[in-house]
Amino acid sequence: MREFSLNLLSNQKPLFFQIYSYFKDEILQGQLEYGVFLPSIRSCAQSLKVSKNTIESAYHLLVSEGYICNIPKKGYKVVYQGDQNVYDNLFVSDNSYNKNIHLDFRYGNIELASFPFNQWNKVRNTFISDNQSDYMVEGKSQGEYILRKELSRLLYESRGVVSNPEQIIIGSTPQQLVSLLCQLLEADKYIIGVENPGYDGARNTFLNHGFQVHAIPLTGDGVSIEELEKSDADVMYVSPSQQFMNKMAMSQEKRQQLIQWVFSNKYIIEDDYEWEFKYEDGYLPSIQSLNPEKVVYIGRISKVLLPVSNLSYIVLPYDVLSLFYSKMPEYDQSVPRLDQLTFSQYLSDGYWYKYLQKMRKQYEEKRKVFFEAISHNMGNLVEIEGKDIGLHTFLTVKTDKTESELIALGLKKGVKVYGTSRYWFHTTGKYPTVLLGYGALNCEQIYKGTKLLAEAWFESG
Repeated sequence: MREFSLNLLSNQKPLFFQIYSYFKDEILQGQLEYGVFLPSIRSCAQSLKVSKNTIESAYHLLVSEGYICNIPKKGYKVVYQGDQNVYDNLFVSDNSYNKNIHLDFRYGNIELASFPFNQWNKVRNTFISDNQSDYMVEGKSQGEYILRKELSRLLYESRGVVSNPEQIIIGSTPQQLVSLLCQLLEADKYIIGVENPGYDGARNTFLNHGFQVHAIPLTGDGVSIEELEKSDADVMYVSPSQQFMNKMAMSQEKRQQLIQWVFSNKYIIEDDYEWEFKYEDGYLPSIQSLNPEKVVYIGRISKVLLPVSNLSYIVLPYDVLSLFYSKMPEYDQSVPRLDQLTFSQYLSDGYWYKYLQKMRKQYEEKRKVFFEAISHNMGNLVEIEGKDIGLHTFLTVKTDKTESELIALGLKKGVKVYGTSRYWFHTTGKYPTVLLGYGALNCEQIYKGTKLLAEAWFESG
């Protein structure tokens, strides 16, 4: 193992985050190249004189962000091959960029330092001591029953989802579970409708599995039922709690129209991501609650558990569940059994609810600061999407500059934002739109970042 030039006591950030940042920087700078294996958890812990849990948490975060993958019996392998956006490379190599300001509005990042690691580790260690080696036994392919039972209760109480534990399958990410669903359905029998614009991870998964995919445009309250009925789609993938790009919540009337549509078609796939982070208006019940036999329901706990585990779930109607049993009897569960058992107890003991309430308050404050900062620094020069849910928003910039030019100008100020053209089948907007996630930034960084972006975009001539 190579020597570490890492002083773990040099700042106030959690140890796992310092280690995560060290390996991330090594990967981004090419010091750890694609295909190289990281040190084992044991050897890394011994070298740095920290606990194995600390190393494991850092590695989990690197896995969740796509820098490394865990290969059973071999270890953690670097799989990062560089971003597709050339401006990311410019940011690293151009010395004219202000590296002291580097603020990353990356979507999906969350605040890590406030996670209650002591509480989580207490539950985890208690479980280990009480069960000794039971947690090392190979788990159920669908996931641990005790966790699925807790999730069934949580989803019913929070989202109105009607399910039994046997209908739930645990997975690492929603995209992995969409891939599982693709293996259950047959590409020559189903045509998939997707929102346009919408989540490209799901759309590309359908395409990669050979499905015909039709882009269905959006109206002011959700997917266009008129255009959906004109299409040949008999399965519709929607994100009704917050449409990915427009951030709208699908109206109750539109949900009822979708239920009417599915009576003469196959399925609705409901991606209910980030339902936990809705701040103002009351919840609308899930579409699944209106017709459990026709709706496949997908969700993710990972945004709240990101520092310690990647955990998602899918609720299958019974006819699709029978396909799982017949087609995938040897399905390998991707989430470690110990993580599942720990979270089930963490959830049962009420810790998750308390932590979620705390995070909602913190992110709501960040959202308010973000909107105030945009209004103060950019005014009517931008249009903003993203009202009362989630940890990111979209800015449509009233300019003749391109999306790539906006990203590059931001980088010259040390601020990183992200493009949105990939979320469209066919772009139709007059102005470019960029994506900003503010979950991992503090209020001062949010204000500073938006101010620098305003200078970059509107004072550059």
